[in-house]
Amino acid sequence: MKAKMLTLATVSVAALAASSMGAAAASAAASADLNLRAGPGPEFRILSVIQNGESVTVDGCLATQEWCEVQTASGTGWAYAPYLMFDEDGAMKPLPQVTSQTVTVIEDTSPRDEATLIAGGIGAVAGALIAGPIGAIAGGMATGIAANASVDPEVEVYVRNNPVQPVFLSGEPVVGAQVPADVTIYEVPDNQNVAYLNINGDTVLVDRSDMRVIGVVR
Repeated sequence: MKAKMLTLATVSVAALAASSMGAAAASAAASADLNLRAGPGPEFRILSVIQNGESVTVDGCLATQEWCEVQTASGTGWAYAPYLMFDEDGAMKPLPQVTSQTVTVIEDTSPRDEATLIAGGIGAVAGALIAGPIGAIAGGMATGIAANASVDPEVEVYVRNNPVQPVFLSGEPVVGAQVPADVTIYEVPDNQNVAYLNINGDTVLVDRSDMRVIGVVR
C-alpha cells in the first residue's frame, strides 16, 4: 500500500546540551496515550502504546529533542518527546526545561527496512499538526478533551472496517491536536460532524468543524 507523507507540528523546542552525553538514564511519564515505535519517526511501526501517566525510563533523546529512546513494561522503543514529562528532583518538567545533566543525547542507529517501517516508509514530510504549547499538554489538555469527546461506537466500527491509506506527519496524533486543513479526510456515512484518516499508522477521528483529533482508534 502506497503511503503519503506530511508533517504534524507541535511545540518548538531548544537543542539539548552536548554536555549531557555522560548523563544517566532519566525517568519520565507520558502526558497522553503515546505510541512506542520501532524508531524515531512517524514512519516507524507501532510496537505498543504508552498509557497517559505511565512512567518510562529514558535512555536518551536525539539532539533535536523530537524523539527519545525509552524502556517500558512492554519493551524498548522510541517515543515522541514533546508528550513526555521528565522527573527532575521530584518535579515533572517538559524536556526543554530539564538540565543538561538529566538527559543523555544519543544518535539514531535504528534499522530502516520492511520490518521496522510502515508501508515501506514511502513518502516525504510536508505539513504540520498543531498541538499547542507544551504547558497545555503537560497540564492535561489531551486528557481533558478526551474526557469531553463523545465518539459514537458505530463510528468506530465503520472506520475499523474501512481502512484508508496512511498520511505521515512528524509527531504523533493525540486527542486535541489539530490536523492541517489541506490533509485529505474521509467521510463517515450519516455523520456530518466526524471524519477520519490514518495518521502515522493510527486511525484517527477528527471534528470536521476545526480538524481537531477527538479520538484515536487502536
